[in-house]
Amino acid sequence: MTGSTADNLRIREERAFDHERVYRIHESVFAGHREALLGERLRHDEQSQISLVAERVTDPETGRHLSEGEGGLLGHVMASRVDLVGYPDRVLMALAPLAVLPQHQRHGIGKRLVVSAVKRCRLLGVGAVVAAGHVDFYSHLGFHPARHYGLYCNRNDVPGAFVAFELVAGYLDGLGGEVLFHHSFYRDI
Repeated sequence: MTGSTADNLRIREERAFDHERVYRIHESVFAGHREALLGERLRHDEQSQISLVAERVTDPETGRHLSEGEGGLLGHVMASRVDLVGYPDRVLMALAPLAVLPQHQRHGIGKRLVVSAVKRCRLLGVGAVVAAGHVDFYSHLGFHPARHYGLYCNRNDVPGAFVAFELVAGYLDGLGGEVLFHHSFYRDI
């Protein structure tokens, strides 16, 4: 068996059979349906370009290898396109929703999900990624307060700090402006 929870993971694309378990992860982390419904809306509106799950590789009790889909899901992240007002040629993605089951937090799972999502964004030609959440978590991964780049979001319901990460050096230099999220972030399903 492996030593830490993060070592006993595979990060993989979300599949249709994961949807209910992903919903339950977000529901348990955020104590309600809002973030869980966000994932459903993004899927329904075909806005999610990236959707990754963190899944156990071995059974923690027996050490038996688990095939894809057989391991318990411990976390999930999505990435979808957002717009920078006035700069339609700039490709930005938002990491949301992101959740790791409470009993598995602080073991590197969220970090692995974010790093994997950012790598996939880079492969898609994305120039910058934004997120809302705990600034301490994101700053350890290279994110900066979005205001550092002159970016802001005029939504009162964006939780936590609004942060950004350039995937292409200088991608946001001299731009600034409002980041607009797709309407899927704000409506009921």
